[in-house]
Amino acid sequence: MSPSARERILSAADELFYGDGIATTGVDAVVDRAGVALGSVYNNFGGKDGLVEAYLRRRDHLWRATWERVAADAATPHERVLSVFDALLEWCRDHGSDQGCAQVAGLLQLPAGHPAVAVARSHKEHLTHRLTELGAGLNGVRSVVEDVAIVYEGVLVRLLLGSRPDEAIPRARKLAEIAITAHSGTVTSLGEG
Repeated sequence: MSPSARERILSAADELFYGDGIATTGVDAVVDRAGVALGSVYNNFGGKDGLVEAYLRRRDHLWRATWERVAADAATPHERVLSVFDALLEWCRDHGSDQGCAQVAGLLQLPAGHPAVAVARSHKEHLTHRLTELGAGLNGVRSVVEDVAIVYEGVLVRLLLGSRPDEAIPRARKLAEIAITAHSGTVTSLGEG
């Protein structure tokens, strides 16, 4: 069964918005890539703003599903928090990472009132919220989550700058592990002298 026009449009938008940028990609380029009529974009999404929102929402949904699947295999709060890096490595293998985080790109390229900005902000809020849930039981979970989120966001920037996922992500995971251990009281915290 061939994908629907909606799915073809979203796939084309994902490729073009992520690869070339939201601001520089017109609806006509998406239509050409998807092999659909221009009216299909307007019928399915109401225009480019709705398409951008659907693109970021779709990526968010796919990311959350990947992370949840990976986190489900982790046995301890320590490993569940670190699962964000394991999921990111898998994500990069399946979806690429040369443009960094699509949600951050959306925040940078879209005006504050754009409907997709709320999707991107929600994606980032979910990171800290879910890390907090997964880390329940860890000493200083709020500080752990802040440290891990900073390392996570940093590795996304490193990927944007050309670092290889199979090198940068395990290194970031190791730094996050050090932060978790620091908060357990066995070594000096990253936030101390």
